[in-house]
Amino acid sequence: MTSSPPASSDARTAASDRHAVSDLRAVFDAAGVEGFLHARDLDTGREVAFRADDPVIVASIRKIPVAVAYARAVAAGALDRSARHTITAAHREGGGIGTDSCLHDVTMSTRDLAFFMLSMSDNAATDRLMEVLGTEYVRAVAAELGCPRIPVGRYRALWDPVWAELGLDPDGDLDAQLDSVDEDRIRSLAMLDPARSASSTPREITGLLAAVWQDRAGPAEACAEVRELLSRQLSQHRLVAGFGDLGDTVRIAAKNGALWGVLNEAAVIEYPDGGRYAVAVFLRTPSLGGRGAVAGDAIGRAARTAVDHLRAAPSRPARPHLSSPSPASLTSLFEEADVKGFVHARDIDSGDEFGHGADQRVVLASVFKIPIALEYACQAAAGRLDAAARHTVTAAYRSGGSATDGCRYDVEASVRDLAFLMMTISDNAATDVLLDIVGPDRVRATLDRLGHKDFGVSSCRALDDDIRRELGLDPGLSIDDQLDGIAPHRLLALGVNDPARSPSSTPRDVTALLAAVWRGTAGPPAACAEVRSLMRQQVWQHRLASGFPDDVRTAGKTGTDFGVRNEAGVVEYPDGRRYAVGVFLRTASPDSRLPLVDRAIGRVARAAVERLRGSA
Repeated sequence: MTSSPPASSDARTAASDRHAVSDLRAVFDAAGVEGFLHARDLDTGREVAFRADDPVIVASIRKIPVAVAYARAVAAGALDRSARHTITAAHREGGGIGTDSCLHDVTMSTRDLAFFMLSMSDNAATDRLMEVLGTEYVRAVAAELGCPRIPVGRYRALWDPVWAELGLDPDGDLDAQLDSVDEDRIRSLAMLDPARSASSTPREITGLLAAVWQDRAGPAEACAEVRELLSRQLSQHRLVAGFGDLGDTVRIAAKNGALWGVLNEAAVIEYPDGGRYAVAVFLRTPSLGGRGAVAGDAIGRAARTAVDHLRAAPSRPARPHLSSPSPASLTSLFEEADVKGFVHARDIDSGDEFGHGADQRVVLASVFKIPIALEYACQAAAGRLDAAARHTVTAAYRSGGSATDGCRYDVEASVRDLAFLMMTISDNAATDVLLDIVGPDRVRATLDRLGHKDFGVSSCRALDDDIRRELGLDPGLSIDDQLDGIAPHRLLALGVNDPARSPSSTPRDVTALLAAVWRGTAGPPAACAEVRSLMRQQVWQHRLASGFPDDVRTAGKTGTDFGVRNEAGVVEYPDGRRYAVGVFLRTASPDSRLPLVDRAIGRVARAAVERLRGSA
């Protein structure tokens, strides 16, 4: 009896490819989306493909070639990264992220335009940078890098045809006009059809990323700058979440994109063993809204499935969508996420309440920025503060975080726009400048007047200085750049995680403040309205908002520190009922990427609110 000959390498590869396709189809089918994916090992050239050569709508992934063009021009000496440029109303469309929704002009450096463009997908910063670089130059760079059909152009050039197709006035209130447009008309737009508009393919996008990581997209220093900018993306709830169980042991640099019914992300994942993988995932979703937690989760799971196949690791099965938890399951939700949890929810109009550990003092982290925003709005409404007055965020305020906090050069913005950046992106540098303007003593006085005498507030600089002192870090360098090698237990034991040594309050106290803002009793009606508006524009959708359907309007403020994950906000249902809710979690890990914990905030908030709705 003779044994069968061993399978050839080609046969084994073909079998592996079939398994990868099957597993990816399961992920996409479980999420109810149409998926397209390509992944490649940057060192061996191995690939995983699922409809990888189909044309796809790239959305904001189009900004990667813009960043390469910028970095190449700087490296060639043709562009000064420190030169200052002003983003004016001509660049702002409103409703977007970062400077795109600022009310007044913002002045920043060329480099920081690129930083805003990639870290938070700021459309106005992109438009200004495109103006500096020139459309034809960017188009030539994109074509050279293997993406000849990717959309390249200024915002109005790309979007005016859309407004014309829908019969809308681009200079009017587009949000109000879009409310009356039928979903089928939006789905039929040429912009959303790769056969009728500029597009790319998943394989082309991973080829672009491979060129950047292999120093083939330009001079080595240019490629290094693009890699660094991509590593600073703020969003952590799509592709990155698929690698959450690995904590901070893997490095991920990414760019996401979203349009009506489109969710995308492209990234490079670097493992501690040296493995490097470029992956691009493109989805067409049944919902036109961008909140869909299930679709976002599918991007991460598909990326992880593909990378696991490239690493010859067992692929994880597709996870079914988690249904809304029953009110009695708060404890199990905390246990699933491996956290200690504290929550309070109140019906803003009836006064009904529900809580779990609601009177326990908790670390607020950036939730303490809510009363700073309230004080700014009160002073502006009373005429004591000019919201349009311009101030400069200098190096004395910056520490390497998000928005102006991560800028390389000074940024000039109005008082209102400092408040906007503080509340929508949790910009620490903008927060400290604003706190200096309105006065810490005035913030304290307002809280005391409203009965929140134990509600803690601090400057971000003071908290960062405490961290540097406790860990013995260089005060001149970013904290995040100095954390390698520091034991997790030391991070969890920091004073910023201790309610007795850091700004703190109770979940019940926080929802009381929010209820006063929503009822218009926390200050002048105009001030309360402005705070509500700012909180409704928060960028983050992966915590509190992820627990609620798209027809529920959410407004919130997140808070994060080592071992701390929070969000406090208000959810407003179509039936008119409004609920203030605060969820405060203590985590067992200080890692920055904890997608299960982030998701738990939304699920816990939903459970608490449903308890109140069920008691009506």
